[in-house]
Amino acid sequence: METQLNRRSFLKATAAGIALAGTAPTFAAPQLQPAPLSLDIRPSRKALVCIMLDGGNDSFNMLVPTSAAHHQEYQQSRSNLALANDMLLPLAGYQDAQGRRFGLHPSMPEVQQLFQRNKLAIVANIAPMIEPVSLATLHNGSARLPLGLLSHADQFRHWQTSRPHQRINAGWFGYFADTLQPGRTEQQIPMNISLAGSNIMQNGVQSSHYSITDKGSVGLVVNEAKSPLNDALLESFETLLNSNHRNDPFRQTWQAQLREAQAQHDSFRRATEQQPVPGLFSDTPLSQQLRKVAQSIKAASALGTPQQTFFLRYIGWDHHDELLSSHASMLRVLSQALGEFQQALDEMGLSDQVVTFTGSDFGRTLTSNGNGTDHGWGGNTLVMGDAVKGGRVFGDYPSLALQDNPLNMGDGVLIPTTSTDQLYAELAHWFGVPREQLGALFPNLRNFEGEKLTGLIQA
Repeated sequence: METQLNRRSFLKATAAGIALAGTAPTFAAPQLQPAPLSLDIRPSRKALVCIMLDGGNDSFNMLVPTSAAHHQEYQQSRSNLALANDMLLPLAGYQDAQGRRFGLHPSMPEVQQLFQRNKLAIVANIAPMIEPVSLATLHNGSARLPLGLLSHADQFRHWQTSRPHQRINAGWFGYFADTLQPGRTEQQIPMNISLAGSNIMQNGVQSSHYSITDKGSVGLVVNEAKSPLNDALLESFETLLNSNHRNDPFRQTWQAQLREAQAQHDSFRRATEQQPVPGLFSDTPLSQQLRKVAQSIKAASALGTPQQTFFLRYIGWDHHDELLSSHASMLRVLSQALGEFQQALDEMGLSDQVVTFTGSDFGRTLTSNGNGTDHGWGGNTLVMGDAVKGGRVFGDYPSLALQDNPLNMGDGVLIPTTSTDQLYAELAHWFGVPREQLGALFPNLRNFEGEKLTGLIQA
């Protein structure tokens, strides 16, 4: 019996070959405007932090089986990309239901420590899905697959919306803001704060996010010390903000947005500038962004946003080439940043109020293309925080064999066994969404009933 699809046939069927070739993806237009949701979110002081590993993390070199037979299987599949067993950082004391033990990439000692301290868990073989998929349903054409499977643009979108059957421009963080900030004033800071500019995850039907940088909010600051130059600058700025353009709707709109942006900048700066963040943060963009996230969470009360979400992008994970060296350096940055961020939260007494998780466009092929890997589907992701039942691998870590593997679609593209809906449902419930409303937030969740990530988030 044939147990894997011919890769060429699969790519032809899904029209995803262009994505695998490494060419720039085309951003497909959204198909429809989503309807508003009515959610009864329980008020609490909590924050969700999403770090998107932009490009497709080769996460089967991030989490590797170390038990002898399974590591040998891994080596055979990964060939020249396999990591030696004695290089891996062991996850001591943990084995899964099949008796497998695991190790982390040697660049991730902070993540290893967080796992051992039960502050971090790993969700295995996860991706956006509409329904469970098997090789049989792929063969007979009945499988309902995410739109644009294996393409950067679509899968990046689906991780943000968790609606892979649609192309929409609203994300599940955005629906939170629609509910919690329906009448937000001009000066009030949105609860959804982005350190990656415009994104879909934090867009609601009626709400939007607030963009900052690792230095803070963006706006004009005039030195108010008395001098002719400062006086002239302040007068010009006041004139700009208060000019009247009654007969010019375009200028009226632009000026209203300018006033709102400046008012929010002033509010954000006042609320955060006196909030010290303990500990040392590495001089990398990701670490510095997470330092600003920690400061913003500490300032939640002053900002008037007790419930917050944060969206970050760490770009550069599309390792079609130079995988071993590039992946090692990027995982080092990620591990350091996560360790520094969690340590700061611990010292500020906020670690029980924050859950941080990673996402990535997709996993990658188990097979080598010579010096790298190509686009896949299922992969592994990290979930961190005191509320997380750490020290465990949740979901089903797959067989990494290429032959006789019921999850291998070809060349080691693995069918995921856990949907992003299942992870997001646990995160959303912790954030305050009632169990009975999770199906409205994640409409495909009903297709995975009985397969929840039970116990991932502690009550």
